[in-house]
Amino acid sequence: MVERFLVPELALCKESINEQQVKILLIAGGRSPATVWLQKIAAGRIVYCADHGLDSCLHAGVKPNYILGDGDSANSANWSWAKSAGIPFAQFPTDKDLTDTQLALRLIAEHYPHAEIILTGAWGGRFDHLFSSVFSLSRMADKDVNLCVADEKETLIYLKNADISFKCMEIPLSISLLPLSNTCSGVSINGVKWPLDEVTLLQDNPYAVSNVLHSANEFAVKVKEGLLGVYFCWQDFGKN
Repeated sequence: MVERFLVPELALCKESINEQQVKILLIAGGRSPATVWLQKIAAGRIVYCADHGLDSCLHAGVKPNYILGDGDSANSANWSWAKSAGIPFAQFPTDKDLTDTQLALRLIAEHYPHAEIILTGAWGGRFDHLFSSVFSLSRMADKDVNLCVADEKETLIYLKNADISFKCMEIPLSISLLPLSNTCSGVSINGVKWPLDEVTLLQDNPYAVSNVLHSANEFAVKVKEGLLGVYFCWQDFGKN
């Protein structure tokens, strides 16, 4: 098994990992990730910023490779800087059919098909924006492509027809399996308090939530058919 970190809290363990795959970080305009976390995750990645995501990027001292959006939520001084900085830049009208994150994902797909993508700055805001981002990213899911929505508090990893192990550098408070397709069949999870063996999970009955590690810091997930989200929560949102 080959081990590789996708986010600082978590390593993926697969039979093979394509290390030549282009690695993308997309910073959107939701909850800003912690500065140190963003600096770590940006290292060695091509960085796209969507609108207010530019503010998070510059605050962390990370230089973006591409900036786009309508500019309605970004700091005006940062947006003006972006226009004159010589960094590839695309401005869109405020009244449009797609969100800034959707436009960024389309652009990434054009520039780097089958790239590994980490989407951050997606959590913590409006549910409609999060819903749109999670399912827009899901359109790019493939068996051998690593995709996730992440920050230091929450992570969602996409698995399509996959068999994978996870090694947790930080013990999550909860682990949930979320069907992102109508049906996920042949779903198994081992190394947790409540294991599952070859079950079918339905999108309209997502019961496999709030699991915890059994004893060690590793567990395994398999989905034979369908798109499954493996969700990790690192923070107790019931406490201040």
